Amino acid sequence: MKTAPSKNVHRLAYVLLGVLVFLLPQLGAAQVAVSTWGFGMDLIDKNVTNTFEEAFSTEILYDLGNNADRITKIELRKDNPNIDAVEFAPTFALRAANEGLLETIDYSRIEGLDELHEWAVDPLGNGMGVGFTIYSYGIVYRTDKISEPITSWQDLWREDLSGKVSLPNITTTQGPSTVVMASRAWGGDENNPDVGFEKLAELSETNVVTFYARSSELISLFQQEEVWAAPVLRFAWGSLQQTGLPLTWVAPAEGSVGFVNTISIVKGAPNLDGAYDYINHKLSHDVQSAQALDLVDSPVNATVDVPAEQAASLTYGDEEIGNLIFLDYNYLLSVEEEWISRWNEEIAR
Repeated sequence: MKTAPSKNVHRLAYVLLGVLVFLLPQLGAAQVAVSTWGFGMDLIDKNVTNTFEEAFSTEILYDLGNNADRITKIELRKDNPNIDAVEFAPTFALRAANEGLLETIDYSRIEGLDELHEWAVDPLGNGMGVGFTIYSYGIVYRTDKISEPITSWQDLWREDLSGKVSLPNITTTQGPSTVVMASRAWGGDENNPDVGFEKLAELSETNVVTFYARSSELISLFQQEEVWAAPVLRFAWGSLQQTGLPLTWVAPAEGSVGFVNTISIVKGAPNLDGAYDYINHKLSHDVQSAQALDLVDSPVNATVDVPAEQAASLTYGDEEIGNLIFLDYNYLLSVEEEWISRWNEEIAR
């Protein structure tokens, strides 16, 4: 004898039907997976994500995190990649290339290549990445807490900054550059890093309150008044200004290191066409302009004109870019393990 289905069975059927109705359109949607940092995502969504998805009818799936974590994920998925395009700082992009994780860029598929500054076309020198932003590495400090202006990297060692300085960890994008600039400030250079390590060990004993791993952490430290001064990457300057704190940016007398972040394509990318669409969108005049005006990224597209008010907060203009110090990132990559070991033993004890 057959029995009628229970009310619970009917309810379950309706729930499953509703789920399928919701999911079916999603399952058919084109998707491109992008690995990036996740800093300032509200503005990135406004200027990049939403405009891309509308223009290409393709959803961007983001994998967010720092350089080190994301390169590890890509390495673990080397035989079955799930990322299409990846954004890295220079040394991490070189490391990924050396480990066979990146495709060679087909520059014939890069639209408006002639609009890019020459230094952005192949900043890695291996054809495996296109620059999408340039930024410098300087010092930010609280003008209400520090009366004597900071003008030099050496000023971070001053007694009036005791216990009020934060340094980036060695594993961050700017970590090795901190060693280099400390060396340069006190008579050494990247080929003679002993000076930098010795001085940074001294600084960690007197003035350093903590080491930061992400720019978002540093912003919180400034807001909580635990930190009065810190070396900072220029792309974080816009967010720091938005805190409303009395902060100022300094290009130290010894110079500022320059970085060109790259977009690369992961070897075996599931959606190769989508990866090129994403690169072209990110490099387009409209997106580069929107990112610059919102102080997210300094433009590499030479057709972008930035008003003076925004330009003052960006790495922009031939004079400023011409004064940047570009380090040998192949060299820094070769000494990476040694420097991390020394940092952990001598500085971040």
